[in-house]
Amino acid sequence: MNAHCTRLHLFMDGELSESDAEGFRSHLPRCASCEGGLRDLLQLELLAARALGTGVAETPAAKPEGNVVSLGAWVRKNARVVAPLAMAASLCAVFVPRMMPASEVPAVVFLENQTTRELEARLSDPRADQWRRYSPMRGGADGVEAGKGTLPLRPLAEMEERKDFRGIVAAYVLHGQWQQAQAVLAREPASLARDSDLAVVALQDNRFQDALALLDPVVRADPRNPQALWNRGLALRALHQEARAARDFDQVAALGEPGWSDEARKLAEELRAAAR
Repeated sequence: MNAHCTRLHLFMDGELSESDAEGFRSHLPRCASCEGGLRDLLQLELLAARALGTGVAETPAAKPEGNVVSLGAWVRKNARVVAPLAMAASLCAVFVPRMMPASEVPAVVFLENQTTRELEARLSDPRADQWRRYSPMRGGADGVEAGKGTLPLRPLAEMEERKDFRGIVAAYVLHGQWQQAQAVLAREPASLARDSDLAVVALQDNRFQDALALLDPVVRADPRNPQALWNRGLALRALHQEARAARDFDQVAALGEPGWSDEARKLAEELRAAAR
């Protein structure tokens, strides 16, 4: 690694002087690490633009003097760098060279390689709803421990191409990227699963009444929905309605889900003891 390798983010954000930026452009084709990093950053910008419902031409990159330029303008300005990566021809051709089957999504996307879970609420995507012992995060602010690893971008892009909203939301939530998850949920078609996941975001924001308002219709429409019952139990517990919360966890326990039922039974017993 040389001095240029530490300047990728500065280059991407337009914070280098013109002479330094030109030096980085000359360095980039000869450095596989920087070339791969640039691909990832461009892909992240594209995904953010999609998640927020904007076009690529509207995605901002900051300049030191406070002006705002679009990602499209950045690509045009740096066409000599981008062209060898095929970015000028098609961003998506670089990011999604082949469609990955859902079964091949890396385990790290849904934290399947973790032995415990740090999110107490339950997500609607079955790939993210595998029971593991709950171990609350210590010392963090967003509900998911920092340093869990970077969310891999290629699977995220491929889920976007498949319109796999459940998977995208789950990936963002499990990696603590709540704003991105909410942006995806905001543009999803209405469904019981979407409302259940919206309630997870509301629980994270301590908006417990909002979570109840989302979950009550889900449970009425699907009285045996384990994720909605579980999440409603969490909301009721936070609102100190222990008896009602215990009933929801009793219903989850009765469903006989491995791991989840035992935990739900324990939670119900604790809530009844608290109510007494």
